[in-house]
Amino acid sequence: MLSYIGGKNRIAPVLIHPNIHPHLDGIDTFVEPFSGAMWCYIQSDEIYKKVDKVIYNDFSPYMTNLFRCASDPKTFSKFIDKKNPPLQTKGKPELSQSCKDFFYECKETLFYTDYAIKKIRNVLEDKSITGKHRKALNEALTFARANRQCNNNNLRDAFGEKIKAGKKDQAAAMKYAYILTTAFSGIDPVDSEFQDYKGKYGSKFKAFYNRLTSDKFIPKLKKIESCENLSFEEVIKKYDSPTTYFYCDPPYWSTELYYSLHRFGKEQHDELKECLHNIEGKFSLSYYDFSELSDMYPKSDFTWEMKEFVKPAGAKEGMEQSTGEEVLIMNH
Repeated sequence: MLSYIGGKNRIAPVLIHPNIHPHLDGIDTFVEPFSGAMWCYIQSDEIYKKVDKVIYNDFSPYMTNLFRCASDPKTFSKFIDKKNPPLQTKGKPELSQSCKDFFYECKETLFYTDYAIKKIRNVLEDKSITGKHRKALNEALTFARANRQCNNNNLRDAFGEKIKAGKKDQAAAMKYAYILTTAFSGIDPVDSEFQDYKGKYGSKFKAFYNRLTSDKFIPKLKKIESCENLSFEEVIKKYDSPTTYFYCDPPYWSTELYYSLHRFGKEQHDELKECLHNIEGKFSLSYYDFSELSDMYPKSDFTWEMKEFVKPAGAKEGMEQSTGEEVLIMNH
């Protein structure tokens, strides 16, 4: 639906779908425990046609809320129409400032971005500041970021209680989608900066809106029966059955810190392994290869498919992206 860190919009059609589609016979429920932008499902006509229900799940309440609103695309698109957020437009660089202002307003509302951090960074751009003064500013920046993270956690948990209770917030969903589509693709939304197209390109938020109103995407969005805000263990336990298919796309090994608003580390990789070794349903699991992976999922017990791709995670503007070998591990 939109760009998000770790998104599988490029990888799904050539690696994931060819290995999932032949194994959907007898499957009535499709679940993504780490749904993110849910490109695996959204891009697949085969999954949409063959299963009876689709389950979205993400640990970030902001993503769950966004898809909870998007799964009623007509209502959500009408809400966006009413709010009429400013959009960058090709050939109109003069619109950039209003878009930039709205971007930071959205961030302040959702994430407590703390303007003090931005002010310190602006001062540090002055290369004439050296020695003890620069050191003191860097220490102040570190403290401010730590304080902001504490406030982020409090905001996330308070918002999460609302989402876990089954509610949704269209204003928060619109603002979160605006942040994701107006920052550089794949960057952590909490620490992102406004991407000024200076009239060279159209709005990515408009592209997201167009999907909400597209006959191609509306039926798929409406088929999402539930948008959960659970841990992967909870959602796997809740929906596991012989007729369930799980596509798992966790934060990759040693890239966990690229993600904000998540609690996922090395221990969770082991916990996920235990879950997947013992499920009744079918699964496929995305990773980059790492030394421990073949011990966790032996090739003698699981099917492995591998393909080289450009790494999207942690991409920086103006820098060449590195390549990595995507691995898809399956129990079928």
